[in-house]
Amino acid sequence: MCGIIAAASYRNVGELLVEGLHKMEYRGYDSAGLALHQEKNIAHLRALGKVSLLEEKLKLANPSSTLGIAHTRWATHGEPSEKNAHPHSSKNNIYVVHNGIIENHITLKETLKKEGFKFSSQTDTEVISHSIQFYMEKGKDLDSAVISTIAKLKGAYALGILDKNNPDTLIGVRQQSPLVIGEGFEEQFIASDIMALSN
Repeated sequence: MCGIIAAASYRNVGELLVEGLHKMEYRGYDSAGLALHQEKNIAHLRALGKVSLLEEKLKLANPSSTLGIAHTRWATHGEPSEKNAHPHSSKNNIYVVHNGIIENHITLKETLKKEGFKFSSQTDTEVISHSIQFYMEKGKDLDSAVISTIAKLKGAYALGILDKNNPDTLIGVRQQSPLVIGEGFEEQFIASDIMALSN
């Protein structure tokens, strides 16, 4: 069990995402991380341990962003470590947070390795970011690449997805795992737990 939260807003979302992670820390406290869209760049921060350690990193980096995803982890595939913390990325373009289990990740990983993708974690999640990147390199747009990817996934999952080259797009996907949507004034949220959106 992990916790995910994502936001697209008119205001700076970094602190909002960390606040949501604090409310979901009972869902996972092995590690935490976030990815914040900054024009043509992504601020990618991860920390081993509790959400407060990620919060310290966020305060030091002080990135400004109106679009982001975040995650607190309870390790299922791969030991608790910073390299296994979400979000997972592919070629610094696609960033994914994930709650759930991808049952066929080993098969997908072997296929993607044959296509030249390199894996830096022991998680099942990394196959998702690489698969989306793979389909985009084949000429698909982000939506189509996500649809093609989830067609290959077996298991239960809720996902938050960012693309460095799509600065106005946040994608949420679910299959069996919970994913709630929150709509505010000129802002939208997704989370794996309604508690994360309580404020």
